[in-house]
Amino acid sequence: MFVTKAKISIAKKIIWLVAGLFILIFMVVSGHEEDCVQPSNSDSNTTEDLKKVPKSVEDFVKSHKEAYILSWKAGGFLPSASIAQTMVENGFNFTNPSGTSFWKAHNMGGVKTSKKEDFPVTLASYGNEAVDITGTKAGTSVGDNTGGAYTYFKDYNAGIVGKSEFMAHQSLYTGAINNTDGISSLTAIFKGGWATDPNYLVSLIGAYQSLGQKFKWIDKEAIEKYGQAPYKAGNALPKNQIDKTTNKKEASQSDTDEDGCVVEQTPSKEATGTNSAPTLAPPKEYEGKLKMPAPDNKNYAGNSYPFGQCTWGVYNRMAQLGTPIEWFSGDSGNGGSWGASARAKGYKVEKGTPHVGWGASFYGGLAGSDPNAGHIAVVEYVNEDGSILVSETNVVSPNSGTRSWRVINKATVAQIDFIQGRK
Repeated sequence: MFVTKAKISIAKKIIWLVAGLFILIFMVVSGHEEDCVQPSNSDSNTTEDLKKVPKSVEDFVKSHKEAYILSWKAGGFLPSASIAQTMVENGFNFTNPSGTSFWKAHNMGGVKTSKKEDFPVTLASYGNEAVDITGTKAGTSVGDNTGGAYTYFKDYNAGIVGKSEFMAHQSLYTGAINNTDGISSLTAIFKGGWATDPNYLVSLIGAYQSLGQKFKWIDKEAIEKYGQAPYKAGNALPKNQIDKTTNKKEASQSDTDEDGCVVEQTPSKEATGTNSAPTLAPPKEYEGKLKMPAPDNKNYAGNSYPFGQCTWGVYNRMAQLGTPIEWFSGDSGNGGSWGASARAKGYKVEKGTPHVGWGASFYGGLAGSDPNAGHIAVVEYVNEDGSILVSETNVVSPNSGTRSWRVINKATVAQIDFIQGRK
């Protein structure tokens, strides 16, 4: 049987046509998949060599320059200010820091656990495993003995960007966001209540003057690249970047968009299983649940505590509720001493057992309190998981008398002295 050249030519054209069709189909499918899944780095691998210990702070900062620049875009927190704040929090000691193991969690400044929606750029840039908020990994249960109060990042790049994002997603630190002045930025996070230590601002400014301002050149590069106000609130989380284990609802046909990509259904809520950042009003999840009258912010008779202190705020709140706790003189009146002082005076005090309307005494260092004086708050609600909602003063805008609200996790609750006032 003979095959003519014409038949061979037709066969070749058919082969090329089929091959071209397959290539076209592959390109369309691949392009669609890329629209749905867009992490730029592997979830399972870090983006740096974590075994290599930096020779100096300068060595570390220079090797993480791109992350600092990205952090300006992600959250609008100035790189030089971020560097100074890390110096105060862990001293850039990545082997055995004194008093903290944030380095094990690659946590660059005491970032509390919150929700994954707070880290969209971090997740999109470094992968879905870049952020862990379970409180079960190394370095998340140290610093203030809160038992899982800190966020874990898979490496320092993620920790640098994540800190900036976390800050931008809280309502208390807005003065630090898109702020091109280092001292002003640090003052804003202090006033927002990042730490309860009254000397925190002094430490921040000292660290900025001795270290942070050396890296203004990174600020300049970041501003040149992303502008003076890069962070825009309300940016949507990239699709498929939130770990599906945080969802309570299975993805169904109604959970897809027009292109067929899964739309994440993670609810936006204040976590009750971890220590939350302070808020100026009760979290919305507690609307309709709080049975006690709202704080009236009056100054009640017999309050000899310094204005604006946590003790001053709790004395007034307990008096308002009709279950006052008397004034404790001297250092025994420190917030962390109220449990012992109350026991000595015959009050009912229970360690680790919260009750609505009781005082809550935190020993020094617990939940970010002053290492020497401790802290005192009032229990406003007890959650089913053992965590509590407290109201407190001197956490936001210290010495101003501002009352704020915070969720305290079960592990921390177990270490608190709860005091029943007297009718």
